[in-house]
Order: sequence, then structure tokens, then C-alpha cells
Amino acid sequence: MRTSGIDHISVTVSDLDRSLAFYRDLLGIPLLGRGEESGSAVASVTGLTDARFYFADLDLGSGQILELLQYVRPKGIRLKPRVFDSGSGHLALRVDNLDNTLRRLKREGILPRAAPVELRGPEWWRGARCVYVSDPDDVTVELVERSSRR
Repeated sequence: MRTSGIDHISVTVSDLDRSLAFYRDLLGIPLLGRGEESGSAVASVTGLTDARFYFADLDLGSGQILELLQYVRPKGIRLKPRVFDSGSGHLALRVDNLDNTLRRLKREGILPRAAPVELRGPEWWRGARCVYVSDPDDVTVELVERSSRR
């Protein structure tokens, strides 16, 4: 058995339209489709018998999907991550031009947490430029621009 790659990444959001404005409109990730789900299939996958949510699937390329879920039932409790919480994860998205992407985000009031850095190593990271921003729900999003060698 072998895991062959990432199929999709799912992010639970508080407002689907607001998150689409960030991921689709600002970052330019194409929308595959959106809708609403509930019922037995959702219960089977999530283990939640009364789950209902809105979803949007965005095309990350190479068959990979960014899935945004806004739960209607159960509502849940939103825990706000702290910027430097070592236990929090992040979503890393590759961009073709980090400077242009940051200019676009800044025009909408979304500021990076620090200046972009260029990584020197290890070898598979050498030349990559990276920066952290926050999505509308304060999920950490790392923007990565790879050098032309990769």
C-alpha cells in the first residue's frame, strides 16, 4: 500500500461567501462548485447524524481540491488560533508571483504577518519565498513562491 498524494484539504469556515471572496476572488483559486449537504451520506462520513453544511470546492490543480465547509448543524464552537501557537497548523498555497499576490491582498486590507523570507535550505526548499497571512477566520495561510528550478 502507498499513499499517492493529497486529494483535498478541508477548512471549516464561519461565512462561506466571505471565505470565497478571499480564496477565489483574492487568491484566484477557481471555483468548481458549491452547494448544501445533509443526510445519510454526510452522517456516514462525518459521524454526525444531524450534520448540515454549505460547501464550496475550489480547484488547486492536479486534481487537488480545497474544500470550504460552513456548518449549519451542529454549530460548534469557534476556537480562535493564536498567531504563534506552536500547536496550530496552516494551509500552504503555491503562488506564481508572491509580490503581486501580496499587493492584491494589501489593497483589501489583508497584511502579511512579517516580510517574506527566501529559504536557503534544505535543498528542496532552497530559493522558495514564503509568507504567512490570515484568512477571514484567522486560519494561517502560507503563500509559497517556488524558484523556477522547482
